Amino acid sequence: MAGHEQPRLGAAAADHADGGDGLARSPARPLAELVNEFAAVRLSLDEAGHSPRLLVEDLENGASVLISPIELASLCLATADDRLNWLRVGEYRGERQ
Repeated sequence: MAGHEQPRLGAAAADHADGGDGLARSPARPLAELVNEFAAVRLSLDEAGHSPRLLVEDLENGASVLISPIELASLCLATADDRLNWLRVGEYRGERQ
């Protein structure tokens, strides 16, 4: 992804700004962008809910997910086989559908 441009705040982050209930909230706070030849994601801290969550946005297709602390802790316990089965992008997309 050479020459990757600095993306604007994605629609997913903007959608989370009202928490889905129409009440105005601060948008998720961008933390980092991770980019390599296989994928590009933006990580943001979403504090609009009952507890903070990590907002992960795919910069290539706009998909996003909010991940809670318990889900993040569970990632730490995942095996290499677990992580391999999660691959759904790039050349791995066809193999794992």
